[in-house]
Formats: sequence, C-alpha cells, structure tokens
Amino acid sequence: MIQDVVQIIFVKDSRVLLGFRQNTEFLDQQWSLPDGRIELGETPQVSALRESLEEVGVEPINLNFLIQLSDPNVDCQHYVYVCDDWQGELINAEPHLCREVSWFDIEAVPSICAPTIPPIMAQLKEYLG
Repeated sequence: MIQDVVQIIFVKDSRVLLGFRQNTEFLDQQWSLPDGRIELGETPQVSALRESLEEVGVEPINLNFLIQLSDPNVDCQHYVYVCDDWQGELINAEPHLCREVSWFDIEAVPSICAPTIPPIMAQLKEYLG
C-alpha cells in the first residue's frame, strides 16, 4: 500500500526551496519540494511539521494548506502546504537522500522536476497573488 504524501513549499522573496533527490525510491535525480510519507495516525499537517524538521532542519511557524493533488504516477494523494515563516536555518538535513537544496524563482523552476511541481507552482502563483 502506498502512503499519502505531504509536500512543503518554503517561500522567500518569490523563490521556493527545492532539493535534488538521490538514492530514493521515487523521483530519483529530480528536483522536488521537501516531502515525505504521512505516517499511520498522523494528520497531513503534523506530517508536514515533522518532515520540515527531518528534511530541512526547520520548524514552520506559519504553515498553510494550499492544495490536495492526485499523483499522476501512483495511487496516492499529495497534501501541499506553504510555509513563509520558520524557526531555524534551512539546511540539507538528509544529504544521503538529497544532493543539494537551492532556491529557485517561482517562474524558473528546473525542468527536471517531480511531475507535481508544475501544477503546484501554478497554484502557488494564484495563492501569492
């Protein structure tokens, strides 16, 4: 059984934080948002808080639900949150699974990215107005 996933969009000055995945089961060698599986008994929001700390070493202060998407490749749902305020310094906290993290302009995310990134960026642009 495939578990549902949370994705967290860290936004700063019209830029988003993406990580280049490596040594992963899915979407290896692609840019993606910090994300992870929702564990049994967790709500998507609690999972987003946990994954933020595990993947990029920060604790979200302002975390808002953006959209729920069906995955085009597997039978699972993606719950996407926007975070524009956090405690701590954003770092690559999982270098064995992520080669690097980098900021990208919302209008110029890399073409080698997870299939959910384009629709998420479109929704984010609407959200930010």
